[in-house]
Amino acid sequence: MLPIYKLLKFTFRYLIPGPWRYPLSRAIAWIVCLVNRRLRRIIVRNLTPVVGLYQASVLAPAVLGHFSMTAVDFFCSRHNLAARVKEENWPVVEKAYRRSKRVMFVTAHLGNWELGISYLVEKGFSVAGVYAPYREDEVVRWIMAHRNPDVEWIPSTRGAAAACVSALERGKVLGMVADIPFGEKGHRVRICGAPAHLPLGPWAIASRARATVIPSFIVRERPGQYRITFHDPILPRDGSLRKQMEECQEIYRAHLERYLRAIPEQWGVLQPFWDSSQL
Repeated sequence: MLPIYKLLKFTFRYLIPGPWRYPLSRAIAWIVCLVNRRLRRIIVRNLTPVVGLYQASVLAPAVLGHFSMTAVDFFCSRHNLAARVKEENWPVVEKAYRRSKRVMFVTAHLGNWELGISYLVEKGFSVAGVYAPYREDEVVRWIMAHRNPDVEWIPSTRGAAAACVSALERGKVLGMVADIPFGEKGHRVRICGAPAHLPLGPWAIASRARATVIPSFIVRERPGQYRITFHDPILPRDGSLRKQMEECQEIYRAHLERYLRAIPEQWGVLQPFWDSSQL
C-alpha cells in the first residue's frame, strides 16, 4: 500500500492546484465509499446508533470526505495550519498548567485530531504525543516522517504508560485520543444508547501522574479552517484507581457523545466501533 500512498501524496501536493485539492479528495472519497462496500458498511454501522440507519447511509460519503480532507492537510499542506486555528476557552489551559505543570489533553478521532498536537507546539509548550503503530513498519515510518518533529512521540505499545508519566513529570504536556482502545480491552460504556468500549489507559496515566486532564476537540469549520475547544479540566480524583479512572472517563464519554451528535460526519473512525454482539 505504501507506493499507492506516496503516489497520492505526490499527485495532490505537486500536481493538483491548491483550490482543487479538497473538492477532488471529497470526490475520490465518494467514489471509494460507493465501490468499497465493506468500508461503507463499517461507516454506516458506526453512525447508526448516533443518527439512525437512513441518515447514516446518507452521511457515509461525507464521513470519508472529511477523512480525506484531513489526510490532505496532514500530507500535503503548504501552510502552517496550526497557526491559523481558532481557539475557544484557552485560559483554562494556562491556568491548569500554572497550577500543576502536569496537563494531559484527551481528544477523539474528530475533525483534524492530528492538528491539535501541532497547535500546542505553536502555543509554546513542550509536547509529547501518543500514537498507535500500524502493522506495516514502513507505513509507520512514512507517517511518522510527516508528524511534527518537535513532539516527543510515544507508541502505544508496552511501556507507553511509563513513558507518558515520565513526560508529564518532566513538564511536557501530553496529548492522545481516548475513543479507541489500542492494546487493551477497554471499559464498557454506553454512547448514544449503544454499547462500546473506551480505553482506560489515558485515565490510568492521569491518575498515576496526578495530572489534570483537559478534554479538547478540534473540528473543521470549513475546508482548511479549524476551531479547537478546551473544556473544563478534569482534576485528579481520590479513591481506588478503578473509581478514579471510571469517574474521569464518564466525563469524557459525555463530551464525546455530544460531539458525535453535533458533527457525526467528522467522526473519522473507519473500523468497527460498537460492541457488535449487543447492537
